Parts: sequence; structure tokens; C-alpha cells
Amino acid sequence: MISELYRCAAVFSAKNILVYRDGQYSKAIISNKINGQILVGDYLSTEIIYEQIHANKIVRRKNLIRRLQAGRMQGLAANVDVVFIVTSANQDFNLARLERYYILAKESSVRICFVLSKVDLIDNYEELVNIITERFPGSSVEKTSIYQSNTEVSLFIHWHENETAIFLGSSGVGKSSLINLMLENEVIKTKSIRKSDGHGRHTTTARHIYVLHNQRVVIDTPGLRSVGISAKADTIDELFPEIKELESKCKYNNCSHLSEPGCAIREALDKEELDYNRYLRYLRLVGDEAKRQTLLKGKAYEKERIVRELKSPRKNNRG
Repeated sequence: MISELYRCAAVFSAKNILVYRDGQYSKAIISNKINGQILVGDYLSTEIIYEQIHANKIVRRKNLIRRLQAGRMQGLAANVDVVFIVTSANQDFNLARLERYYILAKESSVRICFVLSKVDLIDNYEELVNIITERFPGSSVEKTSIYQSNTEVSLFIHWHENETAIFLGSSGVGKSSLINLMLENEVIKTKSIRKSDGHGRHTTTARHIYVLHNQRVVIDTPGLRSVGISAKADTIDELFPEIKELESKCKYNNCSHLSEPGCAIREALDKEELDYNRYLRYLRLVGDEAKRQTLLKGKAYEKERIVRELKSPRKNNRG
């Protein structure tokens, strides 16, 4: 039996995968010897039995891209060098979602580059670029349109030969269209954008490795409908440094930031020095949904109180 090293290019089922080596794709069988789940991007020790490739060991991973799904960690890909976070310059743009993608990538110790796609759709796309650069200081942002020549070349600045990149983003943001452009043919089925709501129907139904003509490796992924994260506190604090600083100024060390006197967080929210929606996003990221819901209910009650006061006649207004 001859032992050879292959890379997982796609997972078809619990027993069948597609592997890649030296420019050739082959089907392979997952051996019962495998300990753990094989992910796209994994390097696999294999053996040939009766002219059939059998994967029998997962080589130690350099890193792992994963998300929290239904309370469990789900692996998306392995051995990645750079993550391209793709968002389109239309109704899809969502800062809260970009924060979640950023933290997901940051936890995997990879290089990160934002891609603003479909910039041909709006005139003021530079405003979106500024929003990204201000929210994620030091991050690179590349602007792309499949209708502009050599639009993919800007991505190669962040992605070197023999490196692996993964494109993450929601459905319809243009990930597959960009990869099609780089592959120079329509190997990934795409559909036109729905004019009614600006979203596309993603047709990438499984993660898959493609090797470009310039020896770069790309992992295409289905559009992610949800991006659950389980991140270290330091990773989240890096995105919200002002909240950590305010917490240190609270009167009590165990302050819940709801009703305690001397709470720097509540004071900053009341004075609008801390953006309310930004703090809600922070609470969601750290998994404090109970506190988030309490604040939302309090905000709703305050709005109702103001409306009631505006509608009701003043007690001292008796002519």
C-alpha cells in the first residue's frame, strides 16, 4: 500500500469526499480510521486500496474557520491563510454582520481583507468604504465589480501564490461571481440578482476548493444565513475598546450596567456618549441576551411614556 498526501476539496457525505493533488481531483472514501470530521482544506494521509483512495488520517491543522450553529461549533474550512469578507454595495450592507464575520476570522489567526462588491450599483460607495475603515482600523478594503476589467487583481495583493483564501459573506453578495472571474470560466453556477430586494439566490450549496491558474487556492462557501460566534473576550474587546474602558470606571466591580448608581455605561448611554445600538451589538456578541432584552424593553417603555405624555393634556392646563 502506498501512502500519499491529498487535500480535501469537497465533502459529499459522511463517507465520500473529493480530494486534490498535483492539479488533479479524485474521489476518495473516508476510512473508519479517521478521528473527527473532515473539512474542506484539510490535508489527509491516504492509502490506495484496490485503486481506490482511502483517507485514513487528518494531518494536524494550521487553523480552523468555524462558527457557532445551534449551540455547537461547526467547522467551515481548515488551513486558511486569508479571509475575504464580502459585502455588496447595496441593501445587503450590514455593519453588525461584518463585525461577526470579522470576529470569526480574527479567532482563526488569518489575514483579513474586506471586499466591497458590486460598486457599479451605487455612486457613493466610498461612504461605505469609510464606514468599514473607521469601524475596523488598519483593515484593508478592496472595491470590486465584475464589469470592471482586472477587478480581481486587487485581491491578489493580499493573497500570495500557494496560499489558501476563503470568501465569506451572505447570499447574493457576489462571492461566486468573483471566483468565476478568477477561474476565467463559469464553474460556479450563479443567478441574477432579484431587483425587488437587492438579494441574490445563492447556488453554491457546499464548500469547495478551486485552484487558480496562478497557483492560488480558493474555498468558495454557500452564503451564510447566520454567523454565530464563540469568541475570546479579548477579540471582542478589541472591536469595542470604549466599552471596556467605561466598565473600569463603574463604581462597583460587579456592576450589571442596568440600575446601579455610579454606572459609567448607563451614564454614557444617557448622555449619548456611547451609541445605544453599538452597545446592543456588543451585548449580542458577548452572548448577554438577557441584558440586551432588558435594555430593549426599557427603551420601548421610555418611548411609550413620552408618547403618552405628549398625547395627554397637561394637568395644569385648565385655561
